[in-house]
Amino acid sequence: MRRSTRFHRASVIAAAAFILTASCAARADYTGAPRTFLFNPAVQIPFSDTAKFKKKPPYVIGFSNAGLGDSWRVVMQHSLMKAAAEHPDQIKQLLITNGNMDDAKQAADIQDLISRGVDLLIVSANTQKALDPVVTRAMKQGIPVVMVDRRISSDNFVSFVTGSDAMMGRVWAQWIVEKLHGKGNVIMLAGQAGSSVSADREAAAHEVFSQYPGIKVLDTVYSDWSPVKAKQQMQAMIAKYGHNINAVWCAHGLPVAGSIEAFLAAGFKPGEIPPHTTADLNGPLQLALKYKIPMLEIGYPPSMGGTSLDVALKVLQGQPLPKIYEISPQIALTRGDETASVPHPDQYVDQVVDAKGPPDKIIDGGMGADYNPSTFKIKLPGEK
Repeated sequence: MRRSTRFHRASVIAAAAFILTASCAARADYTGAPRTFLFNPAVQIPFSDTAKFKKKPPYVIGFSNAGLGDSWRVVMQHSLMKAAAEHPDQIKQLLITNGNMDDAKQAADIQDLISRGVDLLIVSANTQKALDPVVTRAMKQGIPVVMVDRRISSDNFVSFVTGSDAMMGRVWAQWIVEKLHGKGNVIMLAGQAGSSVSADREAAAHEVFSQYPGIKVLDTVYSDWSPVKAKQQMQAMIAKYGHNINAVWCAHGLPVAGSIEAFLAAGFKPGEIPPHTTADLNGPLQLALKYKIPMLEIGYPPSMGGTSLDVALKVLQGQPLPKIYEISPQIALTRGDETASVPHPDQYVDQVVDAKGPPDKIIDGGMGADYNPSTFKIKLPGEK
């Protein structure tokens, strides 16, 4: 296991519990410093020395996105673009590539950005192992790399901007354990095999489930972040296990609607569909209220795209930065589903849901009230 990942996972255990008690009074949102950083029990947290990357602006920054296959990734990219547009004095040009969720294409994209003379790379890796070699080569060539959302398997980057996958995986799992009173059967509906986001959330959840002999993980299936594939996978699970499924641990909000549709198609009535976990999307929250489904939402804010741009500028200014740069999530819960470890959310689901909004709307996108992903336009530095 990677040294920094071991450190990170261990240090977040205590922080995860504190996150929930720190917001004991329901509030509109959390705006303080990252809670996983402030309440990290370690005396020292790994930092990266960026002095060797310091140079004078303006900079050419390259962004290699794994793809734009869902609304979350679109908003994340828009967040990064918005942040770049706010620094025209420091950024000469922002070059963006779309890997189309294909490892080979993304590796070629990164190599192309390197050949175009970028001062820094921001990378959201499609899968962690396949993209490691090209990112490592960039670092060896003296080009600093900031990872965002998804990292590579090695530590060959300057900083990783994330929303704490370990915390999300653990808190979701602990909530399920407590909802089931320590006894029941769980289906893990994961994301994409090989994706660091899904892998780290799964591993963290297993750490929790393994502590409770009465909890059995029946199966782990992969949705590839697709509600269509999630529905197919859950239909197979329901055909196999039926009403013996007591909870569904989902790695994000993207698969949740497909899972719920599978339960409805199998004849489950409102109030019968087992608890689900979710993140970010409006649709699962709409369904939770409509069909009386216990649901815990932990945000994985796409605003980390903008944060990664800010981190990139700090790297090029030679400022020391945490190896793992976490931003704080929001926590929402259906009313009446509080547990010992999730006693009070930041908000309740009925407070954050957009009842009439589109299902794929990101509820904590951080782009402002007037933002519309389909009409978003912005002039980037260097564009005429």
